[in-house]
Amino acid sequence: MLPKVDAPIYETTFMNGETVKYRPFLVKEEKILMLASEGDDYNEMLQACAQVVDNCTFGKLDVEGLPLFALQDLFVKIRMVSVGEEQEFNLTCGNCEGTIKYTLNLEDMKVKGLGDLPNGEIKVNDDFIINMKFPSALKVALDDEQTDVDIIKHCIHSIVTEEEEQLIKDVKQEELIEFVEDLPIDVFEEMRKFIQAMPVLQHNIDYKCPHCDEDQVVNINGYEHFFA
Repeated sequence: MLPKVDAPIYETTFMNGETVKYRPFLVKEEKILMLASEGDDYNEMLQACAQVVDNCTFGKLDVEGLPLFALQDLFVKIRMVSVGEEQEFNLTCGNCEGTIKYTLNLEDMKVKGLGDLPNGEIKVNDDFIINMKFPSALKVALDDEQTDVDIIKHCIHSIVTEEEEQLIKDVKQEELIEFVEDLPIDVFEEMRKFIQAMPVLQHNIDYKCPHCDEDQVVNINGYEHFFA
C-alpha cells in the first residue's frame, strides 16, 4: 500500500464567528482550477471555486449557500496556504492601454462592509416580517436571465408571524414568486437596498502609468486576478 501524505490543517474564524478548518488544495484541486481557468468562463470558475472550497473544508460547510464575498474570502485563504501569498498579473492602463507587471499580496484582499451591515429584518406590516440573507453566489450566477424578483426570492431566509417562523427553503417556488410579486413597492425597495449593501472582497491599487503618466485606480475583486 502506498503511503498517504497528510496535509496541514489551518483554522479561520468565519463571518458568523464559527471556526472553520481547511487544508491546502492538492493536485486534484489544482486540476479543477486549471481546467476552469482555461475556459475563461465566469460560471465555470465559480463552480470550480466552490468545489475546491468544499473539498478543502472537508464538506463541513454549506458551500452552495455561501454569498460571493464569503466564498471568495475562503478561496483566497486556501490559495495562500497552497501556493503562496503573492499573485502576479498585468495592470492595463485605462487611458493608453499600456501594461505593467504587478505583484499582489493576497493578504491585502479584505472583505469590505462587514462592519456596516443593514438590518436583515424587514417589517411588512403588523402581521409579519421578512428575515433576509445575502444571496448564494452559485444560485445567483447559475440562474440565467434573472429578474429582480428572482434575485429577491433567493435572499429571503424566512417569514416570521406571531405564530411561527416559516423557512423559505420549505416553500414551493411558484408560491414564493407570487409572494414576492405581491409585496408593497416600499418593502421591495428595502429588500433591494439590503442586497446592494452586501459586503465585497476587494483591494484598490493606485498607481501612475509609466507609459502616459496618468494616475490610475484598479479595483481587484474578481477571479481574473487571483483564480489560477
